[in-house]
Amino acid sequence: MPPSPKTPPQEILSICKKYFIIGCFFLPWLWVVNVVYMWPLIKREDIGTQIKKYLYLSIFGAILWLIILTTWLSIFVTNRIEWGQFADSISVAIPKGV
Repeated sequence: MPPSPKTPPQEILSICKKYFIIGCFFLPWLWVVNVVYMWPLIKREDIGTQIKKYLYLSIFGAILWLIILTTWLSIFVTNRIEWGQFADSISVAIPKGV
């Protein structure tokens, strides 16, 4: 649920900015939350243009993290057996019988 219409524009902008900055510290799910909750506020005249910057950066950051994680997962899954002991040491759950 987005902030209420009674919330002052500067507070909304502050929240959006904080979500973006915290997302930069390896919490990319906050970028998704930022976009989902703040996107309806783009239409407001008093805050829409200022908030767009952080929402677009949040979208870009979330997509970039998705690409990075997908790439790492595909590399790890295809090379896990070849990497041997190193792959087992960085695995969270080691498959039995391999």
